[in-house]
Amino acid sequence: MPALLLLAGIITFAGCGEGGRPDVSDWATNWEALIGTIPTLDKLGSPPDYELCGHALGDIREGQAELLPTPDLALDPVVREWFTVAEDAMFECPPSSSRFPDLEYVYQELARLEAEVTAVLAMAGEDG
Repeated sequence: MPALLLLAGIITFAGCGEGGRPDVSDWATNWEALIGTIPTLDKLGSPPDYELCGHALGDIREGQAELLPTPDLALDPVVREWFTVAEDAMFECPPSSSRFPDLEYVYQELARLEAEVTAVLAMAGEDG
């Protein structure tokens, strides 16, 4: 009897290794929705519309609760970096640091990070 309890405990514990991770398809839907809320460079204008940046910043901050943690441990650092870049850019509107000299650079960086997310999601889809 104790061996059965031990085995049940081990199985339960092993099943919790990735506990709290959302379903890939649900997460991907939320991810795409958040990306869709970020205004394009053309829509932001030059100089950027500070009000649009403010709305995007609010969406970004709200999205963190829905999108972290990610469905895959490999995505966590990439998505955290995406949030950092997007939040910094929309907060400064336009950014002017040495790391992010302008919005064009920021949008290139966001696109790179989004491509990494897409690649990991595609691999996860192949495994499932």
